[in-house]
Amino acid sequence: MKIKIFPRFSMLFAMATVILLQGSGCTTSSDGSYPLKLTRLNIDTAMVRYHNRVAFGFLTEGEQKRVADAYKAYQTAFNAAVLQAHSDYSVPTPDNVKQLANQLFSVLDSIP
Repeated sequence: MKIKIFPRFSMLFAMATVILLQGSGCTTSSDGSYPLKLTRLNIDTAMVRYHNRVAFGFLTEGEQKRVADAYKAYQTAFNAAVLQAHSDYSVPTPDNVKQLANQLFSVLDSIP
């Protein structure tokens, strides 16, 4: 019985080691730029938290309007950048989209 378990454990350990040595699997551009895909992921994550707070009634109408305005400005610029990139989300995020994303984060962070 011990003989059968050891080879299985060895194989499992070897596979886990190979997976760990390959890295996390996330891709980043070699020039250190911030891709559109990552920008969208970060904004989407923040907006899910925001919508959860809205659903529980934690935000005033004024706060919701500020977030909606900031998100609309970001979304318009982001969609234009995606069109310009021919739907290639691995291209670097343009500066105007970064600025609007940061403004949206600031609005979200200012809400208690």
